[in-house]
Amino acid sequence: MRKPALRAGRIVSFPAEQVSQTLADGLRTQSIGAINFEHIRAYVDDIVTVTEDEIRQTLRLLSANAKTVAEPSGAVAPAAFLFRASQLPKTAMNVAIISGGNIDPALHTLLKGF
Repeated sequence: MRKPALRAGRIVSFPAEQVSQTLADGLRTQSIGAINFEHIRAYVDDIVTVTEDEIRQTLRLLSANAKTVAEPSGAVAPAAFLFRASQLPKTAMNVAIISGGNIDPALHTLLKGF
């Protein structure tokens, strides 16, 4: 799983072909910005990554509720909670932000079929 910038202590860049492969289009970036990176260094203990299949499964679960509209990037945090809970810090309360609205209608329809 990729966490190289946090591990290296510096901003790391990736080729466009590599980052364009994710369903989570809102997270497609070749490198993180300097301001965001400094916030991560100051406030983030670790990063949990999820697979493309885990994002898809989470989108399917979330789409079962007609009032929940999640785009792939907005389903990443809930996917981490659903599939990587053992890697998360032990807490009394967990919160995962679900964002949506910027989802291709064809993808939403495709997910409903599963």
